[in-house]
Amino acid sequence: MTNITSVVSVILLLGGLVAAAMLLRRYRDRLNTAFIKGPITIKGMANLGDGSRLIVVEVNGQQALCGVGRQGVGAITLLPSSHQGEAL
Repeated sequence: MTNITSVVSVILLLGGLVAAAMLLRRYRDRLNTAFIKGPITIKGMANLGDGSRLIVVEVNGQQALCGVGRQGVGAITLLPSSHQGEAL
């Protein structure tokens, strides 16, 4: 009888770990933005498929459009500042 309860306990433990991993993977971006505070913030993201994304990142007030893929991260362009042309 103890063998059955041990097997059931291991199956329940593994099932809980798999469920936790799936939830963390699904909500990883939201968790990162909620807990990480610093000079870099992600303003927007668009999935392009095949594991590639376009991300708008803001660093110290300057926004950049970045491409993120399996080969790495690359800055595509710096976006014009919304304060550009205003008198300071």
